[in-house]
Parts: sequence; C-alpha cells; structure tokens
Amino acid sequence: MSTVTELSHREAQPVNINGITVYCERFRAFSARNINEESTVDGNTVVTENAIRSTRLVFYGRVCTEDSPEDFILNFNQLVHSASAFIVDFTGLTFPSCRMLSYSFDSKGGDWADVTVTLVTSDTIIRSNGA
Repeated sequence: MSTVTELSHREAQPVNINGITVYCERFRAFSARNINEESTVDGNTVVTENAIRSTRLVFYGRVCTEDSPEDFILNFNQLVHSASAFIVDFTGLTFPSCRMLSYSFDSKGGDWADVTVTLVTSDTIIRSNGA
C-alpha cells in the first residue's frame, strides 16, 4: 500500500553564508569519485587512480534588498577572491571548509533579488544536529 503526500506549501529555508542570509528555495549537492582504469597485457583492467572529488553545493534563492543590497555583492565578491574557508549549516547538515566558487545576483528592482551561490568543500559533510 502506498501513500502520497500532498505538497501544498513550501517555505524557503534560510542559510547563512558568511554573514549573508540567503532564503534558499532550491538546493543541489553533488560529488563524484574519479577512477582511472588501464588495460593490462592479458586484457584485464586495473584501477590506476581512485580519488574523491570535492562536493559542490548550489543554493538557489533570494536575498532581501531593502537595507543594503550591495553587502551581498561586496561580501561574496570578496569570498570569490579569497582562499579563506568557512562553515555553512543547512537543514541539519554542516558543510565544513567551504570556499566560494561563484555567485550571481539578479535584482529586478523589488524588495528581493534572485541569487545563486556555488560553494565547494573537500571535507566530509556531517550532521549538525548531533544525531
């Protein structure tokens, strides 16, 4: 027996990224492992490299532009140019040693601007709620 959950309302989840609150409406995380294979003389395969790649985190959402919209651009532009790492907590997960890969800020003149923030971390993601 299966049940269907009706989604009638979804709220943006706030995430603090280096002092700026982004109201995240969509989130994407992806990671991969790089495995290189070589053929042997007898026709078999051998793994010659096996390495984990960094995890990319993409936050799609909005920021409030009523007070100082330039703070978002100044803060995140500084992070793009910096090698400094920072911690991000989001929906019960802690992403340590994050670095800013890219951001976009799209203001249409209203109280909110659409933003996309891409971070990268090479550290293991952990639960932030202690469970």
